[in-house]
Amino acid sequence: MPLENIYYVTEICVGLAFVISILFLAMQIRQNTTLLRHSMTTRRRSTSGWLMRTIATDADFREFHRRIETDYENFSEDEKYRADAVAFHNMTSNLDELVAYKRGLITNDEWISLKHVLEFTAARPNIQTVYERVKHQYPKDVRDFWEALPKNTGRVQPMLDAKSED
Repeated sequence: MPLENIYYVTEICVGLAFVISILFLAMQIRQNTTLLRHSMTTRRRSTSGWLMRTIATDADFREFHRRIETDYENFSEDEKYRADAVAFHNMTSNLDELVAYKRGLITNDEWISLKHVLEFTAARPNIQTVYERVKHQYPKDVRDFWEALPKNTGRVQPMLDAKSED
């Protein structure tokens, strides 16, 4: 076999290896994107699950959580700090996921759930105080979306106000 033919066979092998490596890279990127989506959804559900478990099992926290919507303005500094800590825990997770949605990293199906959560979150009285502290950490499109959400609606108790959007 002449040297020139060996060169051509080598060129073909290199081309095939390049195509295979590109396909492998595409599969890895897709898998990483899927894992990122799953991770963010799991984090949001974990946060929501923690809140609902605590409300269900701790009578003092349940009463405190109810008072946030009706009496936040009259809270002591300690109570406001406590309410804001709960809000920060929920809000930053939700805003991080909103960033991901705006960047095309979560699906429209996941967006439906997230949007519903954001609407509930935005209606809580203590959320705006926390938002003012963290908004500079988020891009303008996320801030614009958040600031356009309706505030002070009657839909602030997910277990009482949830309704199907069929």
